[in-house]
Amino acid sequence: MRFRWKLEHIIAFVITTIFLLSFLTLVFVSNVEPSIALYWTAATIFSVPGFVLDVPHFYTLWTVQLFTFINGLAYLILVTFITAKFVNILSKIDVQQREIKRKIDALNDHIIVCGYGKVGEKACEILENHTLAYVVVDRDPRVAKLLREKGVPVVQGDATHSKVLKLAGIERAAGLIAALGNDTKNLYITLTARELNPNLVIATRAVSEEVVTKMHRAGAHVVVLPEVVAGLELGKEVAEEV
Repeated sequence: MRFRWKLEHIIAFVITTIFLLSFLTLVFVSNVEPSIALYWTAATIFSVPGFVLDVPHFYTLWTVQLFTFINGLAYLILVTFITAKFVNILSKIDVQQREIKRKIDALNDHIIVCGYGKVGEKACEILENHTLAYVVVDRDPRVAKLLREKGVPVVQGDATHSKVLKLAGIERAAGLIAALGNDTKNLYITLTARELNPNLVIATRAVSEEVVTKMHRAGAHVVVLPEVVAGLELGKEVAEEV
C-alpha cells in the first residue's frame, strides 16, 4: 500500500526535523548535556512568541539567533496548518450544503418534516418505509450535522419562518408534518404552510386537546395527540388481554 503525504504529515515531519536539528546542534556544537538540550529545545520552539527566555551560558550569539528563527518558523508553520485545516472544514461544510440544496431543489411532491425529535424521527421512518421523499427542518445544528452526514436532505432553521420553509421546497411539497413539542409553534407552522401552499396535506402534532380545533381551522388535515394515542393504545392492549 502506497503512503500518501497529507498536509498534517508534512507539518509533523517539518516540526520534528526542526526539533531534532535544534537538539543535536546544542548537544554536538554547544556541548550541552542532552537533558538540558532537550528542555531548552522544547522551551524555545513552543514558547509564546515575544517571550524572552534567559539565555544560559552555553548559548553563543548565533545559537540564540538560530533558535529565534526556529521559534518564529515553528509558529508560522503551526498557524498555517491551523488555518488550512479551518479552511478545509469550511469547504467541506459548503460542499455538503450545496449538495443538500441540490437534492432539495430536485424534489417534487415530497414531505416536509418539521422537528426531528422522537416524533419527527419516527415519522421519517414511516416515510422511508413507504419510499416517500422528505426534507427535515430542524433548528438544532447537531441534528442538522448528523442528518447531513447520513445524506438526509435537511434545512437548519426555524420552521415557523416562511423563508426556511421555502428553502425546504414548500411550494412543491405534497405534505407537511409539524412534529414540534410546542402547540404555538406547530400552529404557526400550519398557518404559514397553508398560506404558502394551499394544496398541502398537513399533519400536526398537538400537546393539548384545547388546540385541536384551532389546528384544524389553521389548515391541518390531521391533528394527533401522541399522549392520547398512547393512552388509547395501552387501554386497548390491556382490554384485549384481560
